[in-house]
Amino acid sequence: MSQELASFKKLIHEHCGLLLEGIAEERLRKALQKSAQQAGCTGLVDYEKLIRRDAEQFDRLISLLTVNETYFFREPEQIQLCIRELVPRLLALPGRNGPLRILSAGCSSGEEPYSLVMALREKFGERASQLFHVDAGDLDRQILEKARMGIYSPFSFRGVEESLRNRYFQPVERGYQLSADIRRLVHFHELNLLAPVFPAMLRNYDLIFFRNVSIYFDLETRKLIHRKFFDLLKPQGILLLGSSETLGNDLGVFELVEEQGQYYFIKGDVLRPVNSQAVSWRPASREVQQPVVAAPVVKAPTVTEMPVTAKPVFSPPLPDLQKVRQLVLDEQYEKALQQLDRLLSASYERSAALLLKSWILLSRKAFPEADQLLNLVLEQDPWSVDALLMKGMSCKWQLQQEQALEWFKKASYTCPECWTAHYNLAEIYRQMDNTAAAMRAYQAVRRILSSDRAAGDGSAWIPRLLPPGDTLFLAERQLLKLKETGMLAGHSSAPGGKDV
Repeated sequence: MSQELASFKKLIHEHCGLLLEGIAEERLRKALQKSAQQAGCTGLVDYEKLIRRDAEQFDRLISLLTVNETYFFREPEQIQLCIRELVPRLLALPGRNGPLRILSAGCSSGEEPYSLVMALREKFGERASQLFHVDAGDLDRQILEKARMGIYSPFSFRGVEESLRNRYFQPVERGYQLSADIRRLVHFHELNLLAPVFPAMLRNYDLIFFRNVSIYFDLETRKLIHRKFFDLLKPQGILLLGSSETLGNDLGVFELVEEQGQYYFIKGDVLRPVNSQAVSWRPASREVQQPVVAAPVVKAPTVTEMPVTAKPVFSPPLPDLQKVRQLVLDEQYEKALQQLDRLLSASYERSAALLLKSWILLSRKAFPEADQLLNLVLEQDPWSVDALLMKGMSCKWQLQQEQALEWFKKASYTCPECWTAHYNLAEIYRQMDNTAAAMRAYQAVRRILSSDRAAGDGSAWIPRLLPPGDTLFLAERQLLKLKETGMLAGHSSAPGGKDV
């Protein structure tokens, strides 16, 4: 089957840049089987011929492959910095004419651009509709239709204040619908970031959001997209990526700066924050790119037209990973995140850094961001006990019990002595009233820890929520309760069915 997938992977990568390797292969396989069946094709060979000649069928396949997990006011610290500092700075630029133009690239079902508009409305009031023009683009036509309707389930509101939801949304049968006056402020467009030309109206932006999208592209594709964004921005502009992506995307196209603990990219030098700790400097020359817009526009000066004085780059030694792990154990998450981002930017001990950062994100209930990083680890090492345990914990904490069971089972198969996995399996089975399975899992915990209370669980980097001794105590206590419950159930009724 993997050989059959190869041509589809190549076709999809050439079309839109999506990487479908590792665990993403299963998503591709399911999408192909479903799409081929719906199209009435006898097999994947016929289906490939179909999508090569039928753009609509190809688009339907792409819709099944894109990941659209998001929610309102994701990474709120970044949005706050944008609204309080970056937007006023952009509005104050001399020579400004017309509204400040913002693009949300890879907007999915619309939560990001709508969050921006609500935040802008909160700060600027009714003037926001005159001060700002917000475009949003995504490859997936179906998800864009959902975005235009603006109807969302309660899951999209995790972390959103109830007062804000009540102010901008109305309850409907399928959840909550965003008010029409907010919806009309976002202009949605079909947008393929690898298209040779972009629609003519998508140009001359002051600010581009490209958050939690770059993870799906390889290095060369990300460089290409950055160059396109460079050309789409005005001479002084800002590019914002997700906080877990930014340092790993310092690709020499933009200057990377830091402000209030947040990192972002700038074009030009006017927007460089006064107290920024410079992270990188734009190179003195940049490959000249062909324009990516259809209509003639006022071309931003190239780097060669904008003299740049070379600045020395100070490269302090990379953080010690064991010391970073200790910061995580001590729950000094902000310090740990800064050092982990430096390690990830340098591609040093990448897997361990991703695991530790995933743990911090899970601790903050940033489940989608953590899952993205864990998927990267599992693509390189499908048997990482740390990653398998965290995938299970992520599902468990989101009350996705069946999925959690699968991840903890994988961890226990990978490392039969992983008492953390066995204990979590036991807890879930107990909550599901599967007494026999729960007892087997608790007994596995007792078997492993009764002979060695300092036994490892196969993980190398992540903290343990429960020490081995406490885990053994709880497992034995639950075993006793389950046995007592079973004995009571066995003697609660007489043979004739009457109560004893």
